[in-house]
Amino acid sequence: MRTIRRADPSCVVAFVEVVARGGFREASRALGVPKSTLSQRVAALEQQLDTRLLVRTTRSVKLTDVGARYHTEVAPAIAALQAAEGLIGALHERPTGRVRLTAAYELGQRALGPVLATFASRYPEVALEVDLTDRQVDLIEEGYDLAIRVGPLADSGLVARRLGGPVRVGVYASPKYLRRAGTPKEPGALADHRCLVMWGARTGARWPFRGPRKLRTVAVTPHAAVNSYEVLRAMAVAGAGIARLPAMQAAPHVRAGELVEVLAEFAVPPTNLFAVYPRARGAAPAVRAMLELLAETIDLGGPVEGQAKPRR
Repeated sequence: MRTIRRADPSCVVAFVEVVARGGFREASRALGVPKSTLSQRVAALEQQLDTRLLVRTTRSVKLTDVGARYHTEVAPAIAALQAAEGLIGALHERPTGRVRLTAAYELGQRALGPVLATFASRYPEVALEVDLTDRQVDLIEEGYDLAIRVGPLADSGLVARRLGGPVRVGVYASPKYLRRAGTPKEPGALADHRCLVMWGARTGARWPFRGPRKLRTVAVTPHAAVNSYEVLRAMAVAGAGIARLPAMQAAPHVRAGELVEVLAEFAVPPTNLFAVYPRARGAAPAVRAMLELLAETIDLGGPVEGQAKPRR
């Protein structure tokens, strides 16, 4: 009884491809393997099986009777194997698993709802965990995939991707407050005004302004300190004082005549919004999908109609 060695899978694939393509040249192009290598593999398969599978001519190849029967048996198996490999590749590319994201509380409330709804609909196999918090989360230590943060960013070793256009911040007050208290002409004059600050304490707040050569900060005494721009905006509109607000958030009230930008000539350059993530986690399909959707959707920048023009 003859002993037949187990066939090398790469040789079987070469044989099936040569038959499917009708020759070695076409199979070579399809597989990206030199024609001589395919010929060697088919010859090795015939040696392993101790039988002739193909009859080669100068223009074509033909199956022997044994080769035809062998091809009938192995071709479906090779097709199934290739389909299974394609499925594994697709699973690696299709977003699955979990995405853990963190953002500042108010930013998340303002911008993330539609994004997360779209993501959940588009990628139903991904579980979302979103933590809205105003503390600085350590993504690596606490196991988060990404965070949304306002620049400038600290050198943390995280990868950063900018989201949308520049985010501008200005100083605003209502016309009735300015009629009552006067309009500050330079940042130092804020010492004589009621300042509404985005801060968790009532003393020690500092606001940045553009100076002659570089940025400078001015200490302001908070008349009210609130960790919500929405509340600060409402207080400013009501005439409670001067607030430092994102320009996009103030814009509708500027257009309505409810707020006026002051100290515009001292406004600091716009900053940016970023998605930051550990480099290793950015390779996961689900995290990549979230990053792409955030980049497509979130834009807290853009022009602000009706804002005061800086003096020349």
